[in-house]
Amino acid sequence: MKNTRMITEGAVLLAIFSLLLLITLYIPFIGTILMFALPLPFILYTMRFGSKYALLLLLAACVITMLISSIFTIALSLTFGLSGIVIGTFYQQGRKKWETLLAGTVIYIVSIVIFYSITVKFLESNLIVNLQDMLLGAISQTEQIAKSTGMDINQENLQKLKGSVKIIPYIIPTLLVITAFMYALFTDLMAVPVLKRLNYKVQPWAPFRLFQLPKNILWYYIIVLICVMFIQVEKGSYLYLVLLNLSYIFSTLMTVQGFAFISFFAHKKGYGKAIPLFLFVFGLFIPNLFYIISFLGIIDLGFSLRQKVDKT
Repeated sequence: MKNTRMITEGAVLLAIFSLLLLITLYIPFIGTILMFALPLPFILYTMRFGSKYALLLLLAACVITMLISSIFTIALSLTFGLSGIVIGTFYQQGRKKWETLLAGTVIYIVSIVIFYSITVKFLESNLIVNLQDMLLGAISQTEQIAKSTGMDINQENLQKLKGSVKIIPYIIPTLLVITAFMYALFTDLMAVPVLKRLNYKVQPWAPFRLFQLPKNILWYYIIVLICVMFIQVEKGSYLYLVLLNLSYIFSTLMTVQGFAFISFFAHKKGYGKAIPLFLFVFGLFIPNLFYIISFLGIIDLGFSLRQKVDKT
């Protein structure tokens, strides 16, 4: 009876996965969103029957992937399938939310690194270099169009933009960690409502306003900043890469801390949830705003601003 149920539910979930995969591959905008639902069939199957049988489901999914697409698409199936099995296992064990998110992030990092290495080795195509060339080409074309139409170009901002693009190869570790984290987060956001609807118990997220980094993170950040300011390192050296990526990662963490404080402050004052969201969207158009919010996060972490807000 159990075997029959496993086969039946496996077939249904494979059909759902195949549909999601087709939408991801062939319907651009909707596919980009539903891509993060690809782990869901594996999460459900893992929670129902365990990771061992979920791996068999993943094997079957890879076979179907080759039939409906190409052998190269197997990388997509393996990446989201493995992440679904790991996340489903952590859900099944009732692990804390941050543990599940960390496990998902690690799986995505490993998968991305492996398949990127395969792409460079066997297809002789470096996606990072291609992306950099494409962005620099787009900037050059925009500059030429602006000159031909008589528009004034701020050369300082233009050089900053080109410099940001040229630094991409050096901050690959940071981009990799952030990308993998966002993938794990979006996977969780897709999975939890479905699991709750099916009466599965999943550890809830604490409100974002209560997010708080460990205070020792601030000291690590200060040490990195001191090294960046006072140690002369050769561009491209190992120490240069370490300091550069650590500074970006810590800066991102402080920005998140800053947004959490803003959310906390808005909640305390009864301003609603729209203010942090508005500031985030506004910051996408005025990036300097993120530096201010990052500084606010540093002050909150170092001087316990929330306790002072509580007392007012």
